[in-house]
Amino acid sequence: MFDNIQNNSIVICDNNYKIELLKSINRLVNIKFMSMDEFIKSYYFDYDEKSILYLIKKYNINYDIALEYLENLIKVEDKKYNNEKLDFLVTIKHELIENNLLIFNNKFKNYINNKEIIIYKYSLSVFEKYLLKDIDYKVIEKEDNKYSPKIYEAETKEEEVEFVARKISELINNGVDINKIKLANVSSDYINIINKIFSFYNLKINKFNNIPIISTIVGKTFYNNLSSVEEGIKSIEEYSDTDIYKRIIDICNKYIWCDDIDDLKILIEYDLNHTYIENTKYTNMIEIIDYKNLDLNDNYVFMLNFNQGIVPNIFKDEEYITDSIKPSYLDTTIEKNIKEKLDVISSIKNIKNLIITYKLKDDFNTFYPSNLIDELNYEVEKINLDYKISYSDISDKINLTKYLDELIKYGSISDNLNLLNSNYDIPYNTYSNTFTGIDKIKLQNYIENKKEFNLSYTYMDHYNRCSFRFYIDKILNLKVQNNEIGTILGNICHYILEKALKFEISIEDEVENYIEDNDIELTNSNKFFVKKLIKNLYFVLDVIRKQNSYSNLKNIETEKEIKVQIKDNINFLGFIDKVVYNTINNRAILSIIDYKTYDKALTLKYLNYGIDIQLPIYMYLSSHAFKDVKFAGFYLQNISLSNKSIEDKEKDLLLKGYSNSNKNIIKEFDSSYMDSKVIKGLKTKNDGNFYSTSLVLSDEEIKDKINQTEICIKNTVDNILEADFDINPKYDGKSIGCEYCKYKDLCFMREYDFVKINSNNKFNKE
Repeated sequence: MFDNIQNNSIVICDNNYKIELLKSINRLVNIKFMSMDEFIKSYYFDYDEKSILYLIKKYNINYDIALEYLENLIKVEDKKYNNEKLDFLVTIKHELIENNLLIFNNKFKNYINNKEIIIYKYSLSVFEKYLLKDIDYKVIEKEDNKYSPKIYEAETKEEEVEFVARKISELINNGVDINKIKLANVSSDYINIINKIFSFYNLKINKFNNIPIISTIVGKTFYNNLSSVEEGIKSIEEYSDTDIYKRIIDICNKYIWCDDIDDLKILIEYDLNHTYIENTKYTNMIEIIDYKNLDLNDNYVFMLNFNQGIVPNIFKDEEYITDSIKPSYLDTTIEKNIKEKLDVISSIKNIKNLIITYKLKDDFNTFYPSNLIDELNYEVEKINLDYKISYSDISDKINLTKYLDELIKYGSISDNLNLLNSNYDIPYNTYSNTFTGIDKIKLQNYIENKKEFNLSYTYMDHYNRCSFRFYIDKILNLKVQNNEIGTILGNICHYILEKALKFEISIEDEVENYIEDNDIELTNSNKFFVKKLIKNLYFVLDVIRKQNSYSNLKNIETEKEIKVQIKDNINFLGFIDKVVYNTINNRAILSIIDYKTYDKALTLKYLNYGIDIQLPIYMYLSSHAFKDVKFAGFYLQNISLSNKSIEDKEKDLLLKGYSNSNKNIIKEFDSSYMDSKVIKGLKTKNDGNFYSTSLVLSDEEIKDKINQTEICIKNTVDNILEADFDINPKYDGKSIGCEYCKYKDLCFMREYDFVKINSNNKFNKE
């Protein structure tokens, strides 16, 4: 084809054709390959990130709009158009030239002199012909074959994809190399269906969706720490051996000229969003391709989605330079659509082994076949899946259930029903919600490969209430976003109490900052509750400060983070709302307080089951964080909105929990312990002993609770590592496992799933 090509020629073509051309040349020859865009920008002018940044700052526009202006500069000449948009582009062009912000390759015109310029299998637009009017070039058109495709109509998208899967299986059965089978015109809405149905046939496809760097953990970490380039790179040093890290370094190196961090972030953010981690292409997998500008004669191509409005693509008059103001040398929308249609027709006629499919509907929409079918007078065959030959047992069984559904619901009998029913015995109309489990080794590898795996009270409580609940929450990370007002008010309470016990603050200002920093949108009714909360918090703080006056434990830590290693990279992590303590002779006397924005009683009756043991867990964590610790007590403090009297509100703020029966210890925390003004129900008799209604524990009993808690934690970790995630909600007269569970619509819990437990009432005196 190119045997007579001259040395030092320039070939303008799409990248897809480059390898084809190189294979066709049987001698050594020096050729420069360029895309049409590269050639035009070399011949006229180009721009770079400095040009983009100039427009962003000068005209206060975003990156994409600046890019749009720059891409349109080539479309205007140096003259007055008497049109606002066009004249604005001319102005920008002059500004950029004056500031040396357009790149002119002055040597290129001399370089192409006396060189043969070949435009190979590229369909020139009206505008491209205009740009090349002063250049001597030769066009090699596509060899216009007259292949006719087979076209099939599917009722649904699922039927369309299944038909393709069966046809591909048939080809492979007949000895066709899977590497020569291609899928074309696959839009994103087809991917999930293709992945699902192809998996039934054991067909694998090379993924085509490239992932932007900003969507990766490395990219997000880098950008979130971009207070300077150095800080950003430092934050991702642990990933220095990855391709993503190297890509980020390359991006940063582009901007060594930029000193302003705000400017830098604008430029880098765009690059992180538009630099992709390309998917590795594997052999023996079906490739998704762009069928245009590609030699596919030796391949078997399945073109899906051949519907009106999709093939050919329809351009609309939505460009910056609209049809009404376009100079004559620019393609109108009509001309672009004509060119697109001709390009599609040419590509279709040049694919020897082509099967085209389209659908009439999906779950939500009705579709029509592409008008090219009638225009080219192609015949269409309606898909009729023939199950006499089976390529997938799984797919056949699934389709059998569909045919049985149609029979039972509508009395409709499919031609395939008897055939499939006579070959498969399926448990139709039966259901089991039993969790079939996951591979233990894979789970352990998943945990080991994480930098660290943190278990918390909440996750442990979820596991012991129902292990499947933990699996959904922590392993699959299918968290339900909770923006209910109760949750918002609770978070505000914790935030304010953390700050107000350390510093003098304006509660109104801090609440406003919290709402703004967390992008919380409040309805008018929610704003009412927030105002009510602010008023209540002033009262709460006054009461807490009064309670603190009875304590000698003057050291206060709020939201104290404590992490204890359980196994290798598995930690137990806790954030304690408030720890008050004093250290005397290296011994800490300590009390733990956890805030609740709802009325909750403290119970230890499920301690042996690892349920409702938040405060014992906090004691366990504190015993690792403090040396030789003695616990004065562990308590809940209920902080909630109410319309009660001041006296009743003060009573509600009394601490609820267990105190140390050693009076020398408890008095350090509450000097009023004999008739406590701080702890609910704590009171001594005339003989000095505590009333039976007082919740007190000895040092030994407290130590025993911590030991039991440690056993619970280790047992829970062991069970997790065994991949024990059955649906097993605990039951004690009522379902404790399902209480407040957000995943009831996933497990379909049945009565036989309940695991009955017996509470230990010894410590349930509340």
